[in-house]
Amino acid sequence: MRWLGRLSIYYKVNGIIVGMLLLVGLLVWIVIRQATVDLLGQQMEKRGLEVANYIAALSANDILLDNHYALYERISKTQHNTEDVRYVLITDYTGRILAHTFSDGLPRGLATLRDSGGSLAVIKFDTNEGTIREVMVPIENGDIGFVRVGMSENSTQQLLNKTNRNFFIGIIMMCVIATFLATWLTSVIIRPIRSLAEAVAKIQSGNLSARVEAKTGDEVGLLAVAFNQMVAGLKEKEKENNLLLEELRHKEAMRTFLIKKLFTIQEDERKRISRELHDETGQLLASLLAYMKLLLSKLTDQQQKELLQEARDVAVNALEGLRKIAVELRPPVLDDLGVTAAMQKYIQTFSRQQGLKVHFSAPEEQLELDPEISLALYRILQESLTNIAKHARASNVYVCLSAADQTVRLIVRDDGLGINGSLESAGPKNRLGIYGMKERAELLGGSLDIHSENGCGTVVIVVLPKILSNVLK
Repeated sequence: MRWLGRLSIYYKVNGIIVGMLLLVGLLVWIVIRQATVDLLGQQMEKRGLEVANYIAALSANDILLDNHYALYERISKTQHNTEDVRYVLITDYTGRILAHTFSDGLPRGLATLRDSGGSLAVIKFDTNEGTIREVMVPIENGDIGFVRVGMSENSTQQLLNKTNRNFFIGIIMMCVIATFLATWLTSVIIRPIRSLAEAVAKIQSGNLSARVEAKTGDEVGLLAVAFNQMVAGLKEKEKENNLLLEELRHKEAMRTFLIKKLFTIQEDERKRISRELHDETGQLLASLLAYMKLLLSKLTDQQQKELLQEARDVAVNALEGLRKIAVELRPPVLDDLGVTAAMQKYIQTFSRQQGLKVHFSAPEEQLELDPEISLALYRILQESLTNIAKHARASNVYVCLSAADQTVRLIVRDDGLGINGSLESAGPKNRLGIYGMKERAELLGGSLDIHSENGCGTVVIVVLPKILSNVLK
């Protein structure tokens, strides 16, 4: 029955009206036909009874006088003058047939079809010529004989068939008229609903100026009014949403600008501090070492020499730590030799300090990248390796740097514990570092994805454009 649900209301209403009309017409036809059959049967029996009484009244003397010829003439003339009379039989009181109207002889079994009796009776039976109603009337209460008149229903059946045909023609004409009326009525009902459906489709496509004209005050008209009010409310909501969206876009643009500015200021400050540590503080420590070396050569007391040598060793360690901090803040190799060399040097230092095996693969040729892209890749590598050292408990780390036509990809994979649960379940500091990496990548028009399973390690995949667009710049 799913197909019924997909049909239009237009066809449903038409089908209901025409179907109800056909059903009522069929029921009326059944009732009228049955009443007509009963009425015609009663009329036929009545005519048969009148014919039989007429013959019985005139045939008593002829039976007593054995005037069979007169009997035959009478019943033959009666059959000829009466359309529905198929045959007439006259019998004596014993049931012996005295006269009949069959020219080819009496049909077999007709004489013994019924027993003679003293009261009138009507029987009905079927023959090869159709249904016969036989009326039997006694002559002088059956003391002399009986008259049996067989009435054929052929003419009655023809009349009934004609009546049925005319009735069916009338029903068909009524159905045709009802179809036209139902079509008109359905179109009147469906037209505003179709207008409503068209307006809904326009609104679905984004046209909130669509309206439905409410021409009537019925339920459909009230629905159209409610629909127009709803659309007006949606339009107001859309204006509010557009204002909120525009404000949100403005705030997002400001946030992006501020974060990017923050990263820029952070890197500039790192570069400045690195330069000052290297050029000023580093030079001061180098000068101090030179003076301590000169002073060490002029001392003669062995104990003083040992104390000065220990102080000089402390200064040397401080200078090395200072240079290490300066390099981590802003590695000069990143600006001089590119991101591949900077990553290679940082990975060697990291592997030596943390005791981890770090496998690095990168293209042999120099990558042509924007400075901001190179810096972002380097910082993301730093953060990833730091997280691995703090949390992963890994034995091996695999770093792969590759390039395509327009993009560069960095993959950092470890064989450590992985992240137990979602990224939101990670620690606050670790989560902040991850969000920082994602923010860096997205600000430059790239993406950062992290895949991790508990006990199966973690994979960080970064994809950035090689060259920044003017918008991102």
